[in-house]
Amino acid sequence: MIKLILSDLDNTLAWAGEHIVTPHARAAIHAAQAAGVHFAPATGRAPSALGWMFDDDEACLATVLADNGQLIYVDGKLVHEVPLDLEVLRRCARTLDGMDDAWLVVDYVDTGEQYAVGAPVDYLEKHRAPYFFAVTGSVDEVPDRPTVKANVRVVGDFERGHEVRAALKDACPEFDFVFPIQERPHIDILPAGWDKGVAGEWLARNLGITNDEVCCFGDAENDLPLFTRFKNSVAVANATPVAAKAAHWHIGRADEDAVADAILDIARSTQAGKMPSFMRD
Repeated sequence: MIKLILSDLDNTLAWAGEHIVTPHARAAIHAAQAAGVHFAPATGRAPSALGWMFDDDEACLATVLADNGQLIYVDGKLVHEVPLDLEVLRRCARTLDGMDDAWLVVDYVDTGEQYAVGAPVDYLEKHRAPYFFAVTGSVDEVPDRPTVKANVRVVGDFERGHEVRAALKDACPEFDFVFPIQERPHIDILPAGWDKGVAGEWLARNLGITNDEVCCFGDAENDLPLFTRFKNSVAVANATPVAAKAAHWHIGRADEDAVADAILDIARSTQAGKMPSFMRD
């Protein structure tokens, strides 16, 4: 039986463009919780970005893997945190020096502030939508202030994004660099060896749940660590080809609330002592 659900948000539980978890999806989560199944968003987003997505439904956000699992919340309390090394972040910024289409953005999840390192203010304004829409402003260098979240905004296509990522990998092997969304080549920065999959295993272990009792949903590259660690991995129909190939199970599209339907299936099946119908060969 399934005892823990880990779900990506953008283009998985919530459709891109709207980014709203529907009332149907929230009701499905409540049904799963009532059946004794834990639910946790497993997202690259910061905790401050989740409330409005769930219409401030606190029950849905009791347990969360935020910032690609660098922040883990259980029962509304932060129980594990994996910060980014500031000196390596500064090396990332130096690696981007001379590139006029890629900028490091550091994010402070406690205040919601975001700063683009070295980006001219007029450049930020010119490209505010869709690349820098939530950025507070620009700073000359990475501040001497702890952070768990940073990414690189590439103003271009994914081909250019892969070039920038290759340069960052060479210069900063202490970090991993992943594309979290399908719409733009934003590159999330993670401590090497820490990702959604590692965080999911940490959470399951601390909840007394085995890996085969976990079901995970996703659509993109930063969901691959979930798919490789949990056999009950599920890709939505709008997933990237790589994510779809990595998943064991497949359901409908995010804009059809397919994950919500699957969560309801899990709730009913767990109550009956069975595996969900979409997981039966």
